[in-house]
Amino acid sequence: AHQRLHEAIERNEGYLKAHLGYHIQGSEVGPYTVVSHEALGVGVFSVVWPCADKDNKLVAMKVIRHQDHFRKYANREVEALQKAAGLRDQDPESAAHVALLRDSFVHKVSSPQGDQEYLCMCFEKLESNLRKIGKQPLEKVLQFGKQIMRALRYLHDVVQIVHCDVKPDNLLLRWDGLAVKLMDFGTARPSPELQSQDELQPLFYRAPEVILGCTRGRKIDVWSAAFTIYELTVGRIYLRNCHTPREVLEEIMQLRGPVTKEMLQGRLAAAYFNAKGFHTEKREVVGLDSFTKRSMFSELAPYADYGNESKKTAEEQARAQLSRLIGATTVVGAAMKRTGPTAAEKKLKQLAELLDRCLEVDPQQRLTAAEACELEVFKAVELPPMVDLQEAPPLPEEAPPPLPPDAPPARAE
Repeated sequence: AHQRLHEAIERNEGYLKAHLGYHIQGSEVGPYTVVSHEALGVGVFSVVWPCADKDNKLVAMKVIRHQDHFRKYANREVEALQKAAGLRDQDPESAAHVALLRDSFVHKVSSPQGDQEYLCMCFEKLESNLRKIGKQPLEKVLQFGKQIMRALRYLHDVVQIVHCDVKPDNLLLRWDGLAVKLMDFGTARPSPELQSQDELQPLFYRAPEVILGCTRGRKIDVWSAAFTIYELTVGRIYLRNCHTPREVLEEIMQLRGPVTKEMLQGRLAAAYFNAKGFHTEKREVVGLDSFTKRSMFSELAPYADYGNESKKTAEEQARAQLSRLIGATTVVGAAMKRTGPTAAEKKLKQLAELLDRCLEVDPQQRLTAAEACELEVFKAVELPPMVDLQEAPPLPEEAPPPLPPDAPPARAE
């Protein structure tokens, strides 16, 4: 990222050129000091610098490229973020799982071409995203799953916006690793503004109503969240082999059953269906009655990590999972029938029921985030305590200037 940023600055692509100790000014609460030689990340629209605020707390400063078209796009994000931050007192526990805006301002830099203005957005400094940490033990999946649904409940019911880009990459861990926060509101908007836009979500997380051009709303986020929770449980993207919306739609129907007759009225449905059925990528026509819904339990059970809750060996767990899937009577399977499922196995079944209801092809039947939060699977899951920001690291002391060649050596104290 550091090399890419340096090259982009050299090409005058509009990124802020900062350095260790650089002061980003323009905020009413005081300057922010860059505390590292390297940026946290570089994107198409911005660069993010680690900074110390006036209280020496560690924050992440997102600095938008100074060109007008980037600024115009970012202004929409600031509006959504300011609204989300302003309503946090209505549901502080849920708002704690959204990366809320702490400050925003314009930083001005003089140049031979005139003053350049950089829109700046200040956030809590977060750590790795859920994509990087990968597969998690069941207990951790439930903790993060509840936090994701609480974040969506806050955005949907309090802030009244749809995120439109829920995926593991946009869910970052708090510095202590106990909490996850939803970030990146560049595509967030109210439901009425979604109806004419068809590239709303990343392909692997795109809801079927978006693909077919049907009426869509907040439940498209619930669909994306469910596949994110699946990935945390299993350790891989379900639709990883799909390259087109047509392939995604076929995989969805093979997993969750056919789309409804009402969805076939979507303004894009004719590109995928005719009176005989669905047109596959291979130019075959498949009748809708050939698609049947599968339980998400069968998708989770072979891969779930029960963590410390199960005393079985890895081999015994694998045999038990196989027994559940094929109905065979193995030694472990017979023992399970005598003793009943473990607490961890009950939780996995409840998690599968959550995903079943969040991955309903028909959005009318799909759960809202608020309904998902009330399910049995999350009732015993506690939210993590709120914590203060990290202290920013001290800036290194500047080395004294070198002595001239003819200077006498320094005396020892």
